[in-house]
Amino acid sequence: MTSLRGQQTTLPADAQPAEISGRLWAVEWIFPRKHRTVVGGSPVTLGRGQGCLPTLDGFKVSRQHARIAWDGPVLVVEDLDSRNGTYVDGTRITRAPVGEGSVLRLGEWVGLVGRFRTEDEGSTFGVLAPGMLGGPKLARVLQLVQRAAPSDLPVVVEGETGTGKECVARAVHTWSSRQGPFIAMNCAAVPEALAEGELFGYRKGAFTGASSGSPGHFRSAHCGTLLLDEFAELPLALQAKLLRVLEQREVLPLGESRPVPVDVRVVVAAQEPLSAALAQKRLRADLYARLDGVTIQLPPLRQRIEDVVPLFEHFVLELSGGHPPRVEEDLIEQLCLYDWPFNVRELELVVRRLLVLAGHEPVLRRHHLPARVGGGAQAAPEVSAPSPVSSAVSPQAARSREDEDERDLAALLAELRRQGGNVSRASAAVGLSRARAYRLMNRASAGDLESLKQEALR
Repeated sequence: MTSLRGQQTTLPADAQPAEISGRLWAVEWIFPRKHRTVVGGSPVTLGRGQGCLPTLDGFKVSRQHARIAWDGPVLVVEDLDSRNGTYVDGTRITRAPVGEGSVLRLGEWVGLVGRFRTEDEGSTFGVLAPGMLGGPKLARVLQLVQRAAPSDLPVVVEGETGTGKECVARAVHTWSSRQGPFIAMNCAAVPEALAEGELFGYRKGAFTGASSGSPGHFRSAHCGTLLLDEFAELPLALQAKLLRVLEQREVLPLGESRPVPVDVRVVVAAQEPLSAALAQKRLRADLYARLDGVTIQLPPLRQRIEDVVPLFEHFVLELSGGHPPRVEEDLIEQLCLYDWPFNVRELELVVRRLLVLAGHEPVLRRHHLPARVGGGAQAAPEVSAPSPVSSAVSPQAARSREDEDERDLAALLAELRRQGGNVSRASAAVGLSRARAYRLMNRASAGDLESLKQEALR
């Protein structure tokens, strides 16, 4: 699979190529080691020879392997007749445009092209909170969590499944120094008829089947923290009672006549923005206003692809008992191209599967990955230029394929004009994958990317 991450391949007319608002254009090498190649105004040669900074050592890397340079407002990578080829987003190229989010592979080395904050120079991947690992992007989010934790502000954590919302809630509890327990409740997993009793408690005989009493989650979390996960699924009728509990700091258990004081820090988590539930009238406006203190939005893994490889290596080391197998660069490349719809949870499961089914192999390769991640088959054809039509293909089929390519290219060029040269948005608008869009552009340009760029923007 190719990634659907947004990619910026052009610069504003008044921007300097080397640095924009404190951000450097660079190739961030993430495998087999961490390096950074800054791309300034002059062409940069990539390889293992003298004059290449940093030197990319490896027996699959040529001395002068590739060159990366600005062609007007477009950043271009060109292969220098290397022995093992240069790959952009999984496709072997001779010359191709790259932008923010492009995955570059030279021999054993895999890197990400993008704009990197100068203040992140030297920042490392590591433990950011109990149970949470990440790099600079996630660290900036968690700095807000750490500042809010000691206060009494309500905290809302929004993020896709598998991004670590419960870990953030636990971090709030830890950093708040509250002495009570941390309790979590999944609002979507509790039947509506039982939700009130689960939250606020009940005494024995309060309803049919109540053979014993229960303190409920609020009283269980007294002097601690209560996480209400999947909060948007909480029934409307119960939201009014929850609002009263938050304002009065007391609960009325089912079957009781007197309220019970509680001291609980409530953290709310949801996969969708609470503002969307409010607009759809699934969330009371007064409750939303009561909870609107600090909102933490966790970035999905596809927006911090630079964390994928260190997370993968962490899970492999941990789950292999400290004896990780060797990993081939084609597998690492595919991990960076996949979009990870289920985020860190999915990545951990993929590692578990790899070690169970292929852990006996001396080297983990791309075909060991699940099919949905891009494994189970050989890589896509490595094409850098138009190839002759095979004798097994009929002339009619060849013409049909050429016609389809011409139609797709024409639609892509028209959309590029509307999108100001942004390849990612243009390819998505016409229904092409990013890799196919680049292949069409590479073939059409015949090595003259400037002509194609001018044609697209005329």
